[in-house]
Amino acid sequence: RYQGCSAHDRHIQFFWQIMRERFDEMERAKFLKFVWGRARLPVRAADFQTHFTINVLPTDGSPDSYMPIGHTCFFSVDLPRYTNLAIMHKRLLYAITHCEAIDADYGPENIQVAAEEDSDDDE
Repeated sequence: RYQGCSAHDRHIQFFWQIMRERFDEMERAKFLKFVWGRARLPVRAADFQTHFTINVLPTDGSPDSYMPIGHTCFFSVDLPRYTNLAIMHKRLLYAITHCEAIDADYGPENIQVAAEEDSDDDE
């Protein structure tokens, strides 16, 4: 499901491309933990209590300087409208690798990444 976006939006297509082509099995498990608090999906579809949702993360300025936010209680992710695949891959990989706490205690205004410290010229 999508909130504030659709399957045809470029950043949503980037997201699914990353899930299919760039993330390995371990990274997909980490992503599940980031958005659901569990590393595996249920065996049966009937065991799902809620559907995965991608929400647009509103941003001031460049969406590329924001991190995604996982909501484990809602099995959802707030995803900025990243401008390219490499940026989204880098941000998602950082989030699933370094975000250990379940659900953020801060709002989106506290999640912005310092642009001066983060160069994407290498990709």
